[in-house]
Amino acid sequence: MSQASNHETSQTHASGGHDMSAMLATNERALKISSWLTGIYFIIELGLGYLSGSVAVLSDAFHTFSAVGGVLLALVAGRLAARAADRYRTFGSVRAEIIGALLNGLFLFVMAAFVLYMGVVRLLNPVEIEYGLMLLAAAGGLITEFISLRLLFSGQKGNLNMKGAFWHVMQTFIGSLIIIIAAVVVYFTGYVAIDPILGIAFGLVLFWASWSITREAVNVLMETVPDDVDVALVQDALTSLTGVYEVHHIHAWALTSGKNLFSAHLLIDDRTDHHQVLSRAHVLLRERFGFYFATLQIETKCPNLHDAPEIDFADTRPMPPLEGN
Repeated sequence: MSQASNHETSQTHASGGHDMSAMLATNERALKISSWLTGIYFIIELGLGYLSGSVAVLSDAFHTFSAVGGVLLALVAGRLAARAADRYRTFGSVRAEIIGALLNGLFLFVMAAFVLYMGVVRLLNPVEIEYGLMLLAAAGGLITEFISLRLLFSGQKGNLNMKGAFWHVMQTFIGSLIIIIAAVVVYFTGYVAIDPILGIAFGLVLFWASWSITREAVNVLMETVPDDVDVALVQDALTSLTGVYEVHHIHAWALTSGKNLFSAHLLIDDRTDHHQVLSRAHVLLRERFGFYFATLQIETKCPNLHDAPEIDFADTRPMPPLEGN
């Protein structure tokens, strides 16, 4: 590879590292502000519930507390994930984000079960609703939660850890909306069952969010192929490169959200320029398929073609013979 190519590569890595640092800083700032907002409002709402004796307000206060826990968990996981690689953790600690997302997903599952339980209990044993305090508590919650959601929204799109925090705040935001709707409906119609009915409906939504986050986290930890990667398509693209006869020992997985990795062996003949094939393959994997990092082995004969079959993705298509063999 030429010096110019090396310079361009190092510039690309430097730019990518700067962008990643900026993203981590933005996410951490959003999590910090959100944790302070939800934490302070939890104390205020808990006081309102205690002074009024309102079960509805106290219940919503503990929903807010769960959001504080979820955001703090995401903040701690994000900080751990920012630690650099060392000789004990050669991939760094970025998987801490996925562990944080998994714990937040399970946390959401518990909260969903609690919301459903409270909804059923209230449906069977209706309680008197205090409109004024309910509306006051919900209005204050909407303001802090809306700010937090705006801060977390952009970060949660490509980050499973941020997504867990986002949904914890979302559950309290929807909870505040439910309180307002329920208070208005009860005030005009006297239909007190609307509060638990809406709560049960949102509990089911929380179950879906919990399942989605937990499933994605488990898939990353199990190193399954990312949803946005078609292994067969990648294999065909590599095989189409001039001089490449066959691609095997293929592995595609995610290190963490948005960082897909790839490894494979490329079989070529002796007359093909090894460096040229390697360079083209890396460009293809980075620019067309968006892989964060790729490890490729160029070979004219694979010394371990049949080793470790239990972890080898095997393509059933026949392998074309090498010229001269």
